[in-house]
Amino acid sequence: MNDEENRLLELLVRLGWLLRGRHMRGLREHGPMSTPHQGQGRILALLRIKPAISQKELATILDIRSQSLGELLAKLERQGYITRTPSTEDRRVMDIRLTEAGQAASDTPDETEDSESFLTCLTQEEQLTLAEYLERLIGKLEAQVTAEGSERGRHFHGPFEHGHEFERFHGRGHHR
Repeated sequence: MNDEENRLLELLVRLGWLLRGRHMRGLREHGPMSTPHQGQGRILALLRIKPAISQKELATILDIRSQSLGELLAKLERQGYITRTPSTEDRRVMDIRLTEAGQAASDTPDETEDSESFLTCLTQEEQLTLAEYLERLIGKLEAQVTAEGSERGRHFHGPFEHGHEFERFHGRGHHR
C-alpha cells in the first residue's frame, strides 16, 4: 500500500469516527428520533404514520426478527413512547400503539441542523461525485467480504438500507 492509499484510509477512518461521535451526540440530545432510519427511530417513524399496528406486522414491515423487535419495543415502552396490549380479537397478538410522548418524540425533524450543515461544504456536483466514489468502494468491499465467506458481509444492511423496506411500504424513496 502506498502513502496516498494510507492517507485515504486514515481519512476514511477519521470520518467514520467523527460520524459516529455526531450520531452518539444526536442520540443524547434528541433521543431515538435523532436517527429515524434505524433502531427505535424507525419504529417511531412507522408508528407516526400508522399509530396502531400488530407486533407481527411491524416485524414484517421492518424486516426484523421478532426477538430483536421485542427488545426495541421494550425500550420504547420503558420510555413511555409506546404501549403494548393484547389484541381484543386474538389475545396472542400484541397491538403496538404510539403514546402522546411517542407522538411528540416522532414529531422531531428527520434531519438535524448538523446533518444539513455537514454536507453543504460540498456542491451538488461534488456530492454526486462523492456518492459515486463511495458506492464503488462499498461495492468492492462487499464483494471481498462476501467472497471471504463472512456471514456479516452477506447479510449486512447499513442503517439506510433497512429504510428502503419502510419507504417502499409507504410509496416513498428510491428503489435500487
